[in-house]
Amino acid sequence: MSMIQYTSDRKLTEAGSAKFFVKNNGDTTLERQGSLTDREVRKIRAFIKEHYKEMYLKWIEIADTGYYGEK
Repeated sequence: MSMIQYTSDRKLTEAGSAKFFVKNNGDTTLERQGSLTDREVRKIRAFIKEHYKEMYLKWIEIADTGYYGEK
């Protein structure tokens, strides 16, 4: 399962971070919103949707899992 963890620039802590799971079509599941606003979440989701293939290629260089929901 691919995961992107984004931490708001307000506070670099685990509690303040958001966690997105990326599906194989670029859609995301938001596991935790952290301290992000709804607007920030929308912007991040749009960025992921636009760049998820490149992000995935980088992810598989360092991880042994695929997209969220894939077996």
